[in-house]
Amino acid sequence: MALQPGTEQPGTRQPGATPEVSPADLRRAVLATSIGNCLEWFDFAVYGYMAVVLGQLFFPTDDPASSLLLSFAAFGAAFVVRPLGGMFFGPLGDRVGRRGVLCVIILMMSAATFCVGLLPTHAAVGVLAPTLLVVLRLVQGFTAGGEVTGATAFIAEYSPDRIRGRVTSWIQFSATLGFFLGLAAPTVLNLLLDPEQIAAWGWRLPFLVAGPLGVVGLYIRLRLGESPRFAQLERSGEVVRHPLREAVVKGWREVLLAGGIGIVVHLGYFLALVYMPTYLTKVLGFAPSTAFLATTTVVVLNIVMIPISGRLSDRWGRKPIMMAAAVGFVVATIPVFLLIGQGGAATFVGLGILGLLHGTYLGAVAAAFAEIFATKVRFGGFSIGHNVSAAIFGGGTPLLATYLGGLLGSTLMPAYLIVAGSLLCVVAVSRYREMAGKPLRATGSETP
Repeated sequence: MALQPGTEQPGTRQPGATPEVSPADLRRAVLATSIGNCLEWFDFAVYGYMAVVLGQLFFPTDDPASSLLLSFAAFGAAFVVRPLGGMFFGPLGDRVGRRGVLCVIILMMSAATFCVGLLPTHAAVGVLAPTLLVVLRLVQGFTAGGEVTGATAFIAEYSPDRIRGRVTSWIQFSATLGFFLGLAAPTVLNLLLDPEQIAAWGWRLPFLVAGPLGVVGLYIRLRLGESPRFAQLERSGEVVRHPLREAVVKGWREVLLAGGIGIVVHLGYFLALVYMPTYLTKVLGFAPSTAFLATTTVVVLNIVMIPISGRLSDRWGRKPIMMAAAVGFVVATIPVFLLIGQGGAATFVGLGILGLLHGTYLGAVAAAFAEIFATKVRFGGFSIGHNVSAAIFGGGTPLLATYLGGLLGSTLMPAYLIVAGSLLCVVAVSRYREMAGKPLRATGSETP
């Protein structure tokens, strides 16, 4: 991870530029934020990829489709409380600092995920089993409301201005890596265990991994200092006493903008990644092994493109890269889904195109998110906008695609949802003011 601060000579930095940090501190900050972010998305991904098994264990019905719908409903429940988590953790981080809040979040998040792996099933305790599962999903969703937004704000405030796109792209990289690990876990289980063993105890293993990973992430975060930007705000006495009110009342345009440019992020993650194995097996009739292997194509190309796009965004700007990817989704998604339905090599080509488009967008968007807001409300404003967007365009979309696809008899429902959301995203990106290479605003009074 060769991340180096800017090479400007003393006295040549722009006024208001991010205070310089050592290469070791920058690497440690990237690692600390990436581990927690990876863990969060591993949890969401592994649940989505194991939705069929969990539906049978916790929501058994005579109709497998109904069990799957209930399982995705529990998946989506976490997104209902994400805005509440964002409204709690975000303003708290703007008032007391990013580091402490991120430590609390990773502790709660890993503990809840670990406890999912300990739950009794419906066969053992009846209706108590799905009730406990939904409660833990709500805890996971509540903490997720502050994780990715806090991590983005924290690492953006550590990053030198001229390489902020490159550094912050690690946030989306770690999220996609979490998806990859969440995809790999059930794939490995299917290779090593038979269906009876997976249903009996194997499904628990991916969730139990969250315990030790959370401890490691907490240890690294505890060794970090506060972000330089927030520390600077504290020294100048400009920390806002009521950041939630400041963000919502005075900064509502920025909140809406963050939610808008996040639409493609959420649709790509939850329809093109989480829902895809279920779509390929249950809607298109592919073999599970083929579905998981094909979905891996999306994830791998995402992972490859994110750091490339992040670097390019420092050179060319965030706006042209995000706009190109969002327009690409509008134009290409329906033809791509028609290609996916052909089977064979065409499926892998189609999913590869989705992966390239999504990875391109992700690489530039993390820096853009941070640049929309001033430091005094960055954590809170971003948390509110991003999580409301996630609640609308994220976790509920697999359930919506499953329901509407069955109701209307259409195999292209995920494509229609992605195109509609991408059109809204294009409008939002057009309103973003380019900030590549410029200092982050501290209080909002500076001219971007």
